[in-house]
Amino acid sequence: MVKDKRLLILVLLVMVFNSQFVFAAPDKIYLFRHSEKQASKNPSLTVLGAQRAQYLLQLVKQHKNVQLFSSNYKRTLQTAAPMATYFNTTVKVYDAGDLALFKSKLLKLQGVVIVVGHSNTTPELTALLSNGAINAMSEDEFSRYYILDKIRDKTPKDVPQYRVSELTMDFNN
Repeated sequence: MVKDKRLLILVLLVMVFNSQFVFAAPDKIYLFRHSEKQASKNPSLTVLGAQRAQYLLQLVKQHKNVQLFSSNYKRTLQTAAPMATYFNTTVKVYDAGDLALFKSKLLKLQGVVIVVGHSNTTPELTALLSNGAINAMSEDEFSRYYILDKIRDKTPKDVPQYRVSELTMDFNN
């Protein structure tokens, strides 16, 4: 009888431990393209780009904690920097060349996630995460961004589904 109780407790502990991974997936994901950049191989932000990076805080500052990701380029890291300062967090660098792997890593997280990418990677990652079609973004487009909200009802627990909002920043420098 004692042995049966121990086995039952062990089984319950394993189920509880594993269930955290089944239910893990961010509740909300923001996907931004970097702000306006200068012209060079690995350019920094322009003055307008730095202002836009500051403005992004208005879109996310209602959250208490976030996990922040950026590709490893000056313009994306500089776009993420004001948010990192505000939330007192570090920017985690992801490989923009392997978005499928990055998707699988993101879906193991919880809470609110912010990703700063590029005109080609931001729509592509949005499509991967939402399993839907997303319009391409032009090289000179900096205002469009996406919010993915986790759908809680009627979805399999092991495959999170997201409702995509495609928005445009009301940014006036």
